[in-house]
Amino acid sequence: MLTRRSLLTSVAAAGAATFVAPSLALADPPDQSTPEGWLARLAARPGDVSAVFADGAGRRLTHFADQPRPLASAIKAVHLLAYTTAVAEGRLDPAEPVRVGDWDAWHPYLGDGPIGSGAHWQALTRLGIPCDEYGMAKNPEQRVPLRNIADMAIFVSDNAAADYLRHRLGDRALRAAGARGGWPMPDVRMFSGEVLLLLFPEYCPPPGSPVVVRRAAGDALADRFAYDKSFRARVIPRVTTNPPSLEQVRAWTNETGQGSAAQLFGLHHEIASSRDRAAVLAQQVLGVPLASMKPPGSDALLFKGGSFSVNILTMGFDVLWPDRRPGTGTLLLQNATAEDEKYYEVLLKLGIDALSQPATFQAMERALGH
Repeated sequence: MLTRRSLLTSVAAAGAATFVAPSLALADPPDQSTPEGWLARLAARPGDVSAVFADGAGRRLTHFADQPRPLASAIKAVHLLAYTTAVAEGRLDPAEPVRVGDWDAWHPYLGDGPIGSGAHWQALTRLGIPCDEYGMAKNPEQRVPLRNIADMAIFVSDNAAADYLRHRLGDRALRAAGARGGWPMPDVRMFSGEVLLLLFPEYCPPPGSPVVVRRAAGDALADRFAYDKSFRARVIPRVTTNPPSLEQVRAWTNETGQGSAAQLFGLHHEIASSRDRAAVLAQQVLGVPLASMKPPGSDALLFKGGSFSVNILTMGFDVLWPDRRPGTGTLLLQNATAEDEKYYEVLLKLGIDALSQPATFQAMERALGH
């Protein structure tokens, strides 16, 4: 959800005290700048990991595959498939000009990275849309093609883009997209609503409330921010005068949208292995961020990941081969440390290699105790 950028960094940049996440250091920390170090990390705490890997050549690994864990931005693959399905069925026109202010309405200023470089700021800047340091367009009447919003949900993991798509498509469309991969009730919520629940805990339902109650509370806050200027004006003062504590952030992380490695795997594998227009359109978008990392001889590398820098790393990826079924891997890491965050890309490369190199697949199996 915060895509390897910290809400606490946003809070600090807004004028509050600087926070440093407490370390969950291993007793004898490995060198995670190397694949071998990551294998040692996984072996040291296999209970932190949920994973499903199938390389398309007959090898399969499952590890705590059905255990629900926070998914962060990895769930945006659901939003993307719902969007491409609507395009394929003629319900949405990717060239439709969208008012940027209507996109901005789902960005609560903070919660997606440091001020001046957050995900929504990156999205607008990448599209050449002038914006302030909070990522709000200087000209909200400017128009942008709808396809660009969908792209930014994946390319820079813009939360506001995913929220805009959910607002346009509705939950029925997102559930139908998830169901294609055997995931009929993906835990989709407004990312903006979740951030606002952290900033305004007085609107949170009591601990232990059903997920549907929590989701409704966050969605209501997202709508309020989008349409109520007086509430919108309260956000930045709240952060600067009463920022969330590290304990609150960690507890909040564990209450955000969840799913299992098996559910995320099913969705990714459905997208990667299907040939209908909706799946192919989704492949084209998911294939952009890590195109330079695709294994030799493969046709494409699809990817969507996410993280909370105080707790969670998630990833889902697919290698498309010209002569065999796609390989798919999903990995969810809980109790993530600062070193885990720092070397996320090394873990990602290890996972990709597991889908293309049998020796690496076997090394991953051994590290997780299989």
